[in-house]
Amino acid sequence: MTGARPLGAAAALALLASCARVPPPGLPEGAEELRAAVEAHQARVLRVSGSARLQVESPSLHGTLDALVAAERPDRLRIEVLDFFGAPAAVLVAAGGRFGFLDLRAGTWTGGEATPANVSQLLPVALPAEELVAVLCGSAPLIAGRATAARPGDGVMRLWIEGGGLVQRLDVGAEAAVEASRVTRRRPDGAVERAGYDLDFSLFRHHAGLRVPGEIRLDASRGDARVDLTWRDDLVVNGPAAEGLFALVPPPGARVVELAPGAELPRPELPIRPSR
Repeated sequence: MTGARPLGAAAALALLASCARVPPPGLPEGAEELRAAVEAHQARVLRVSGSARLQVESPSLHGTLDALVAAERPDRLRIEVLDFFGAPAAVLVAAGGRFGFLDLRAGTWTGGEATPANVSQLLPVALPAEELVAVLCGSAPLIAGRATAARPGDGVMRLWIEGGGLVQRLDVGAEAAVEASRVTRRRPDGAVERAGYDLDFSLFRHHAGLRVPGEIRLDASRGDARVDLTWRDDLVVNGPAAEGLFALVPPPGARVVELAPGAELPRPELPIRPSR
């Protein structure tokens, strides 16, 4: 009986190994080559637009928002929040280092510098406009550094990038689309901690010939904040450029407030539905 246990363990290990998925074919095996493939794939998504559901969990926000979202590289952004009846309640626009926020219920237009806090008014996580646009386009912003390793994972190729005391691990799926991103740093005591935010991309479909995620999860390393964005069926990738979407012009009749340089817009009241 004692001799049967090692055989059973070996069989179990073999079964687990056989269940592991191999990486998609066609992905480079070298670290620098894989990073170049990731960068090339991400650069091909220039703009996205459509309706979306945002599930927000944080100490300050908790619930679900419906929104119309448009993003165009490098820093153009429009998020139109809908009320419980599907009518616009608030609109945030950013472009060229400026932002505008229209509170339709208060009739107020607030403009100012597109700081991370100001362009992230509708989120519990503050991101620079360029990063937020990249994430909405289904991209994982890459840290500055060099690609140090690439190894097969469970259904993906895993790519490590190191620089500035940070380590980023990317799970790269079919067509070099990033499926997950994790950034860590090593503390002076030797412990490894999360840095920045984690990204998970899922529900991939092909739009305009590109493999694009239908769901994006951003999980912040601090503040217990998480955002899940799920695109609805009307997602458009690389559609015609629409200049009017990102116009920073107050509508007629709105009370205009101009923020001082560096000032932040107080967080607005949003029509958020409680999570079930």
